Order: sequence, then structure tokens, then C-alpha cells
Amino acid sequence: MYAQHQNFHNCNPNFNDNLYFNPHTPQEICPRVWLGPYDALLSNPEDPVNFLVDHNIKIIINCGTTLPFLDLLENNRNVTISSDVLVMSLDPMFSRNHELVGTFVRKYTRVLTNYLNFFYKTNPEAGKLIHQLPGTSECIQLTSPILCGSNLTLQFFNLIRLMNLFKLINQELEIYIVSHDGNDNLLTGLMIAYLMDTYRYNLVNSLRMIRSRRPSIRELSCAEYEDLLAQFYVQNCEIKCTPLIMTQLKRTSQEDDASEVIAGGGDRKRRFLH
Repeated sequence: MYAQHQNFHNCNPNFNDNLYFNPHTPQEICPRVWLGPYDALLSNPEDPVNFLVDHNIKIIINCGTTLPFLDLLENNRNVTISSDVLVMSLDPMFSRNHELVGTFVRKYTRVLTNYLNFFYKTNPEAGKLIHQLPGTSECIQLTSPILCGSNLTLQFFNLIRLMNLFKLINQELEIYIVSHDGNDNLLTGLMIAYLMDTYRYNLVNSLRMIRSRRPSIRELSCAEYEDLLAQFYVQNCEIKCTPLIMTQLKRTSQEDDASEVIAGGGDRKRRFLH
């Protein structure tokens, strides 16, 4: 197999302290990656504490139902997200028939595109820094901030490769993986895949790690998640046993963004016209 990364437990003794665990606040599962509920997105003008700002959160990945999440972002006056924060939504059962969808997709497709274009303009060798996706020479296949469709394994690969790229370019940024209560299986599954990729943990150890930080997470509800994550682990091992090759992200021009966006992922795509 491939080399084991240094176990961050050896360097972070305070990670294991959940004596004062509060399910309504985020937990840092591993360095710079947080898990938690929507509550942490809310800010109070009278409270100097702002989780997103204080922890330099630059990527928010929603693993809850997309429409309630979009409603929270657009219509709750206590949610203020900086324009340099990339917001993604992972929702295999996503339904597109709502006006909030078009606004969200247009806004964050531009943020995603601007980040990727900037990375490649200022870091022409960035494509050599992350591994490709399974079955392709590409390292990321993203055309929308909403990832949907039945191929959840591919979406895990896409999001983790994106997270890795961002962290390589900006080593100070942090990531918040979120759902309504911060305990959903999809959220846990993505975090497990991240631990598998970054720290070479298997399913059992990944789940144990997450539960030690956030005891409120639900048990994986079906064998489907276990099979999916086992597949992810095997494919990721195979990819990482081969040398990194020069890969190139699929990028969308800003001119294309101005006229149309594609909401898709997995095995389904659909155009949203202005």
C-alpha cells in the first residue's frame, strides 16, 4: 500500500476532549475540517463571536436537503457569508424546481470558477499536486456548486479533490461540512471519505474518530453507505499507488457563466437559463 501520514492524534492531545460536547456547535474532526449544524452559520451583531470568521472558513459544504439550506442562506438576516467563501451542496436527491436554485447556482458557480481560474493562473503546476479521479485523467469534474445524481462515490472524490486543492494553495483556510443538525449520514459519509483519503483510515477507524469528536452523529443507516465507502477506499488506494500525473481541471469561462450555468454532477445535468 502507500505510506501512512503522521497520525494527528500524536500532535493534538486536546482533540480527544469532548467533556463539554455541545451538539449545537461545530467540532473540529481533524485539523481545519469541521462538522456541525446550520446554527453555526448564524451570527448575532451583539455577539463578537463569529464561527466562520474566527476560523477562516472558506469552504462550506452542505449535506442537508438543498432547498431549506438555500432558504436559510437567502432569507435569514442572521446569515452573512463573505463573498470569498465557496458554498457547495451535496444532495443526491436534489430537486431543481425552485427559483432559489438559479440564484444560488449562478452565484457560487462564479465563485467556484473564479477560484479555479485563479489557482491555475497563479499556480500553473497545481494540477500536479492532486490525484486524478477514478477512471479518468481529470482530477475534478465540477460545473456547479450543487452536486446531485446517483454516483455518490464520484461526488465524494470530486469534493475531496477540491478540498485538497484549496488547502494546497491556501494552507490557512478551514472547511465546514454542515447539515441541519450536523448528524446526518451523508455528512458523516463525506467526512469518513476525507479521513480515508487524508489519513489512510479505514471505515471502522474513521467512524470511531468522528464519533469521538461528535458523539451525536447517527449510526450509518444501511449497508449501502458501507459498500460505497469501501469502494471509495479501494479506488482511492489504487489511484494513490500510482505516481501523480499532470491533470487539468475542467474550467468554465466567465463569459459562459454569464449566459448559462449547469447544475449537475453524478449522472444528470440540466441547464438553468437566466
